Amino acid sequence: MTSNPAVTPIAAAVPPTRSETAPAAGGGESDPAAGDGGSRPDVAAYLDRIGVAPGPPDTALLRRIVRAHVATIPFENLDPFTGTEPPVDRADIVGKLVHGRRGGWCFENNRLLHDMLGDLGYRVTPLVGRVRLGVADGDPPTMRTHRLTLVEAGDPAEGTATTAPTAGFFVVDVGFGGTVPSEPLRLVSGTVQPTAHAEHRYRSDGAGGWAQQRRGGGDWLTQYTFDLTPVPDIDYAMGSWYLTHHPASHFRNGLIAAYSGPDRRATLAGNRYTLRHTDGRTEERELSTPARVIRALEDEFGIDTSGVSGLEQRIRTVHFG
Repeated sequence: MTSNPAVTPIAAAVPPTRSETAPAAGGGESDPAAGDGGSRPDVAAYLDRIGVAPGPPDTALLRRIVRAHVATIPFENLDPFTGTEPPVDRADIVGKLVHGRRGGWCFENNRLLHDMLGDLGYRVTPLVGRVRLGVADGDPPTMRTHRLTLVEAGDPAEGTATTAPTAGFFVVDVGFGGTVPSEPLRLVSGTVQPTAHAEHRYRSDGAGGWAQQRRGGGDWLTQYTFDLTPVPDIDYAMGSWYLTHHPASHFRNGLIAAYSGPDRRATLAGNRYTLRHTDGRTEERELSTPARVIRALEDEFGIDTSGVSGLEQRIRTVHFG
């Protein structure tokens, strides 16, 4: 008889691996516990980009990296919005998000974080979820198009009294737009985990599936569901291609940008700019011209738009037509 996946220790059920695309300098893989990734060019450039010093692969460094990433490298969809194929391989993503001062969507932001954490010595597993935000209970399943990462880090008992087999594991997600979890979230069912921007929790279905939820307006909203099956790169490439080219994809049909700073969260949806402070204040304004939208992308979100062909005309057609 097959064992119940709900009671199978996670380390046995899903053995996390180093980044598949991050061989150690000199050929073979390094010991994940070595924590020497900060000396590699890609990782050094990434840490410099987000302003974090290298260190041992522990929970404290993981928290610093995730907080800094969501504050520094924005979520944005300028490529699919302007009809450009977003990159899916490591080299092009590093070139765009790290050296090119751009942001990206989940396939880019979470691929970058996955690979950098692997190089830094964390044990990481690539996962994929079904976005459920805005989808009614009982509606048909959505596609598996949201990339995220399982990470093993730190003392399994740190910060929690639970003895659940998942206690030493975190899910990190720096690619969910304006409601992204701004901290690594421990993979424990039912535990409310506050961040600077919102409260989150996971709910296990008892059969290997998980729901990531955020408290909004007093209710718990399911943002996405997922399981712990490792995902090959080709599945992400297919999801990226589909969301770039499907006529109904909202990534094609509207401009989106977001970042989450230590005391604020900013979003841009079309020409509507919203700034939510962690003290509860909210500022909103409508940007009156395509040029002002582009200025906001550059000045507020830190996005270099100089290489995005046709951006101003696309903004004019979609949001001012």
